[in-house]
Amino acid sequence: MSTLSDRSPEDQDRVARAYHFAERAHDGVLRKSGEPYITHPVTVAQILADLGMDTDGVIAGLLHDTVEDTDVTFEQVEQDFGVVVRRIVEGETKVSKLTKMSSNLHDEQSENLRQMLIAMTGDIRVIIVKLADRLHNMRTLASMPAHKQQRIARETLEIFAPLAHRLGIGQIKWELEDLSFKYLDPDAYESLERRLRTRQSERERHIVGALEQLRATLEEDVELPEWVASTDITGRGKHLYSIHNKMRKEGKSLEQIFDLLAVRVILRPKPVEAPPGKAKERAEDAREKRVCYHALGLVHSMWTPIPGRFKDYIAVPKPNGYQSLHTTVISTAGQPIEVQIRSQRMHEVAEFGIAAHWMYKQGGKLDERSRENWLVQLRQLQLDITDASDFVDAVKSDLLSGRVFVFTPKGDTVNLPQGSTPVDFAYHIHSRIGDTTVGARINGSIVPLGYQLKNGDMVEIISSRNSSGPSHDWLNFAVTRSARAKIRHFFRAKERQEAMQSGHDTLERYLRKRQLPVRQLMRTKLLEDATEKLLGTRNPDDLYLAIQAGKLASSQAAKVLAPQLEQEQQTPKPRPVQKVEPGGVYVEGMSAPTKIANCCHPIRGDHIMGYITRGRGVSIHRIDCPNMVRLLKEESDRCVSASWDPGTRGNSIVDLDVVATDRPGLLADVLAVVAEQKRSPMRIEAGVAAAGTAHIYLRLTVGDQTDLSFLADAIRRVQDVQDVMRAGVRGGKRVPAAPRAVSGDD
Repeated sequence: MSTLSDRSPEDQDRVARAYHFAERAHDGVLRKSGEPYITHPVTVAQILADLGMDTDGVIAGLLHDTVEDTDVTFEQVEQDFGVVVRRIVEGETKVSKLTKMSSNLHDEQSENLRQMLIAMTGDIRVIIVKLADRLHNMRTLASMPAHKQQRIARETLEIFAPLAHRLGIGQIKWELEDLSFKYLDPDAYESLERRLRTRQSERERHIVGALEQLRATLEEDVELPEWVASTDITGRGKHLYSIHNKMRKEGKSLEQIFDLLAVRVILRPKPVEAPPGKAKERAEDAREKRVCYHALGLVHSMWTPIPGRFKDYIAVPKPNGYQSLHTTVISTAGQPIEVQIRSQRMHEVAEFGIAAHWMYKQGGKLDERSRENWLVQLRQLQLDITDASDFVDAVKSDLLSGRVFVFTPKGDTVNLPQGSTPVDFAYHIHSRIGDTTVGARINGSIVPLGYQLKNGDMVEIISSRNSSGPSHDWLNFAVTRSARAKIRHFFRAKERQEAMQSGHDTLERYLRKRQLPVRQLMRTKLLEDATEKLLGTRNPDDLYLAIQAGKLASSQAAKVLAPQLEQEQQTPKPRPVQKVEPGGVYVEGMSAPTKIANCCHPIRGDHIMGYITRGRGVSIHRIDCPNMVRLLKEESDRCVSASWDPGTRGNSIVDLDVVATDRPGLLADVLAVVAEQKRSPMRIEAGVAAAGTAHIYLRLTVGDQTDLSFLADAIRRVQDVQDVMRAGVRGGKRVPAAPRAVSGDD
């Protein structure tokens, strides 16, 4: 075995002795295919050596069937090859020699798998040897009867391929899936293989052209050679089962699969010149990421990326430790190509998974925390579940796939991530169902929408046409990315609709105040022409949104809709002189007196709006004051635009809520800072809530927003002060204090 040639002479001698040991043990035994049985353990050992497995693991591969099928004992294995090899071989041995077998074939297979999985928790090499054993068995499955082919292929697809994926051993996972697919659905396999074969030459031509272009771009780059010692660029086609699975799950045709062709860029960064230790490891990790992201930029500069087809597994690795950058681009030939970019270390982890641990044993680069957490969960399942079939089902659903399978009222199966809730289920069925959800029944009983679904649950969604839509709280427990995206989309659409309506109403009020023909001027054609002239588009919605956002004044839109306004305004008119309250507020086109509202105390710099009261002039509110929001909905015709008169100055009253952790002397320290700012509070209230949070309410005068910000920042610097908020307005509501409060009025 050529991959063993770089091992020490002692290790090579141990492997040779193990080969002769296995050859003697299996002498004269043939496989179903008619080949000498020794070809099987030799191939298993070769697979393990190719994975980079340590010498004990390779020897265990050679000996894994000796105890089960021959007269060899565990004691002999331990005596000749050590306790570690015995432990691995013992984990591989069929439990027919360890426990009583059930006569039921399914139970027997479940018990075998259970024992194998339990043994794996003691030494991860047990499962890696088992995967190599299963891979060779699948390669030679043609010699088995049809019914055994189906059973073994199904078992491989449900247990062993997910195990390989969970351990990050990509090359074994892909081959196990394709081989299982070949036996489980031979017609679909042959059809897909034939369709791909007819276009093989075209695909190869595209790949070769893409490789040449990419190689030239990377070689011509100025910066990359300074950081990278070597670059390996290869092309490949997508695996058959992966294509089939994607077509089936997403309902796509072969032509709609964008990543049939793939290019892989493997970068080997130059060593970092630094003393060995954590600092060197961090520097090497930073360089790995830097060269990968730099190469990604080069790829996107030469080919057009397809939006939404970029995945960053370097910043957010997969649970099995997989790291790589994936992007799908349109090549110059017009063909979609998936490009994967990774460092040499990342590639070895991607291909060999947890087996790469032995490659990096000395360097200690591989983080095994995720594997250890998984093994702890596996041991816990062993303690909680005694039935073999239930145990294997739990491993498949809870650990291998991380999925939960539930049923619709019609009996259809829905596959969701572990931890999913009825909200995830509803949005999985349809966005409209999710948006109108008001409740859920699980197995006939009403449950909260935050209930976590369990395998086998029958889920019934209760929806209503009168529903006001999803709640913001749903984002706290929705698990699936799709559900969360659809909830956010609903709120964005709702906010946009409300903004458009507000802009529409603002423009309509402006036209009515000018006594202009509103219905005539706000016809679609006139609005489209006005929007095009002002914003460059022909969608009136854009006009309303611009007015609502303050990017466009109603007067500007009105002048375009009614040109006579422009002519009237060309004749200078004296600005009406009006008496304003302290704070200097001006209401355009009105001479009525104004008064600052006590409910929100707006100050210069706040966005404000006026409300025409009955006999008391115009009341000026902050635009986000709860009272103003209500008045805009209920009496919008009496709401008028207002602004701060730039020609006047003055002080405004403001209420502040100082939130702090209670302590002796807190109030005195806050008041001392206020005094330093040369201010005298008009009112003071202080109290302590049950949780020990103190609230100090201050009423004082400030000139404008800048003045207020300066004062608030000074108070925030007081020890134990957590925040300073405007009280009495949205976002700064008063918090009830404990009864022991003191107050004082000037």
